[in-house]
Amino acid sequence: MNKESLLTELKNFIDSPYNIVLLDGPWGSGKTFLLHELIKDNKMKDIRFYYVSLHGLKNIDEINTALYMKVHGKTSKTVEIVPNVINPFGSEVDTMKTLEYLLKINKLKADKVVILDDLERYASSDYDAFLSYLTSLIGAGAKIIVVSNLLDFGTSELYLFNQYKEKIFDRIYKAQLFNNKTLDDKFGKYQKYVDETIIYLTRQNYRLIEKIVYFMDEINKHLKLKEDKVEEANKILLYYVTMFISTYYESARSYLNKVCTRLKVEEENELKELLKTENTFLDVNLIVIEHLNLKFKKPSLNKDYLLFEALYEAYMYYEFDRLNDYLSKNL
Repeated sequence: MNKESLLTELKNFIDSPYNIVLLDGPWGSGKTFLLHELIKDNKMKDIRFYYVSLHGLKNIDEINTALYMKVHGKTSKTVEIVPNVINPFGSEVDTMKTLEYLLKINKLKADKVVILDDLERYASSDYDAFLSYLTSLIGAGAKIIVVSNLLDFGTSELYLFNQYKEKIFDRIYKAQLFNNKTLDDKFGKYQKYVDETIIYLTRQNYRLIEKIVYFMDEINKHLKLKEDKVEEANKILLYYVTMFISTYYESARSYLNKVCTRLKVEEENELKELLKTENTFLDVNLIVIEHLNLKFKKPSLNKDYLLFEALYEAYMYYEFDRLNDYLSKNL
C-alpha cells in the first residue's frame, strides 16, 4: 500500500470499529516517518499518541512499564517495573477528567492511540500474553498500532507468529512507501547513475540510501582525481558503495540462512593475505560473496577485492589514500 493510501487508512482506523492493526514493512522503509505524519495530522483532534519501542523488552510487564512512563512522564513516581495488571492510563487526569469520565467517554470513542514499534525485536513469543495485554489496553479506551518488519523474524518465530496474527489484528497493512520521486529525492545528484541493480540492492530502504549518499559525498570530498575523471569515478563507485553499504547493514544478519555461492578456500586465503585484520577479512569476504552472487561471475582479485577493501578503510577508518590510489590506477 502506498504512502497516501496507507495514511488515509490509518486516519480512518482511529474512527473505525477496529481496535488493533499491524503496519508491516522493511527496516528503513519510512514507517516511522509515516506515523509522525499521522500524529501531526491528528493533533487538533484531541487524540493522544503514545509511542513505545518493543526493542529488547522481555515481557508484557516491561511493555506496561514503558507505556506507563510515556503516559505519566516526569510526574510519575514509578517503581522499576509496573505490572501489566496496573492500567497505564488509570490516573491520567489532564484537565478535569476523572477516571470514570474517561471510561464512559472511551466506550463511545477512543481518544488514545498506542504505537508499539519493533515487534520483530520483542524478546518474547508468548503471544497469548501479548494478546491479553492488548485487549486490556483496548478496554482502557485505546486503539493500537503495532509496527513490524516481518522479514526480520526467524523461521520458527514467524511460524508461531502466523498462528496468532489473525487472532490479534483486525487489519494488516503492508507498507510500500517507495516511489520514483522518493528515489530522485534521496539519491539527489547521484540519481543519474542509478540503475535496476542499485534499486534492487537498496531494498526500498530510505536509511540505506541516506547512508549511501552520505558516504558518496564523503568520498567526493577526498577524491584526488582530475576533474574529467570525477564523473566516471562516481558512476563506477555508486554500485560498489551500494553493494558495500547494503551488505554491511543488511546481509550479515541473514547470511547464515542464505544459500549462496561461496569463495573457494584458496581464494579466501589469498584475500586474507591482502587484508590487514581478521575483522576486515570477514566483512570484505561477505561483501565479495554478495557481489559474486549478484554478478554471477568470479570477482577479480586485483579489482573487486581491492576496491571493496579500499571502501572498507574509507568507511571504517576514514582513510581514503588506498581508494584514491585504486581510482588513479584503474580509471
